Amino acid sequence: METKAEVLKAIREFKEKTAKKEGVAFLQSLITSLPQQYQENNIQQDYANDIEEAIPWPEDLPEEAYHGLIGEIVRAIEPYTEADNVALLMSFLTAIGNYIGKDIYTKVAADTHGTNIFTLLIGDTAKARKGTSLGPVREVFRRIDEEYIKTKNVEGLASGEGLIWAIRDPIVEYVKDKKTGEFKKEVVDLGVEDKRLLVTESEFATILKRMQREGNILSPIIRQAWDGYKIQSLSKNNPAIVTEPHVSIIGHITVEELRNHLRNVELFNGFANRFIWQCVRRSKLLPEGPVVPDAVYNEIIQKLVDVFKWVKENKGEIYRDDEATEFWKVVYPMLTEGKDGTIGAITSRAEAQVLRLSLLYAILDKSKVIKRRHIESAIAIWQRSEQSVEFVFGDKTGDTIQDSIMEALKQKPMTQTEIYRNVFNSNVQATKIKEALQKLSAKGKVTCIVEQTKTKPKKIWVTVEWAKKYGNLKQ
Repeated sequence: METKAEVLKAIREFKEKTAKKEGVAFLQSLITSLPQQYQENNIQQDYANDIEEAIPWPEDLPEEAYHGLIGEIVRAIEPYTEADNVALLMSFLTAIGNYIGKDIYTKVAADTHGTNIFTLLIGDTAKARKGTSLGPVREVFRRIDEEYIKTKNVEGLASGEGLIWAIRDPIVEYVKDKKTGEFKKEVVDLGVEDKRLLVTESEFATILKRMQREGNILSPIIRQAWDGYKIQSLSKNNPAIVTEPHVSIIGHITVEELRNHLRNVELFNGFANRFIWQCVRRSKLLPEGPVVPDAVYNEIIQKLVDVFKWVKENKGEIYRDDEATEFWKVVYPMLTEGKDGTIGAITSRAEAQVLRLSLLYAILDKSKVIKRRHIESAIAIWQRSEQSVEFVFGDKTGDTIQDSIMEALKQKPMTQTEIYRNVFNSNVQATKIKEALQKLSAKGKVTCIVEQTKTKPKKIWVTVEWAKKYGNLKQ
């Protein structure tokens, strides 16, 4: 085989045979028969593209996630909407958790966790029907408490200061008495008594873009809001603070927007891991767009009103029963097990998220204790959240140097010098490339093959998948 046309024909034949058992043997014979330049470029690049495993769409929520009242709500509304069941379930859980407020909570050691959660729904701009899932939620709460929807459900976050102002404490300033000349404390703003705030952001990418502006404080303010202790700007021009906030967020974004606008700083500073990520898509086609019947809404409303009444009568801490405590001891190590890179950074608050979700399931059961089944339901949601993160970011490490090296080695093997020159155009310090290769090697992603030459051994870096397939460079 001397011409490129013949080489390309051989590649096509290989693709046709990879589905057959003799595909591997065919590849080996093909490599040894080609000229050297085609061995290292065309075939290796074609093989690399073929072996890179695609990450599947997250699985459907397990039945455990539909436990109790939340499952009844989703099943009742499901026939009348194109929205994904996951979007419905998470939107209702987030809104219910916000409406409950801070009257009921659970603890682990010194950490207190309430019912406020942050949900990020990820899907195509229109076809995922992310926004469609909010319609039934708003309608249910409009019928339960119209004032709540009018004053406590806000669309969009322009700034951190805006969030603080929406639920600010009374503002007290020293004012000079015109008669005596003395300074006395005076309430200049009465503040907002109800600290609940349900933020729905249909263009979550806008928030990510705003956070990139110099001086923008949205990221720390949102992190403080999830924690639920105090929200405060360090700016001297913004004296407003919020004590005991109860903020919940439902955000909508596309996969591409998330990959393009979520910076490493937000990945690793605790912003991303405060959200429960869920990939969603349209569940069905309903050309006529049927309306949810009043009878369905009325039944949901009656049951939710009973839950909210129960909450007011059972304020305070909810504990885990003995079985749940033992089960928590089993799952806790798995939830707190550290993972590498981007996926590890986003899912590193797993135990806290599961606690809050299990508390919500217990409340919806009107249970004075968190039971094992509540934790199992929470874990069902969390496992799918992890799958969603993996779908969005795949094997990204969060380290741009490591990621660039991996992308380059998937195309063809390279020496460290070639990586330095060809991948980074000699613009990255050699020591950083060395450190990145060592970290990738420690993670089992790349390995080094030593090729003997007339002068000194030549170290060539390859992906582990490449090494498993070829073994060495002279086959």
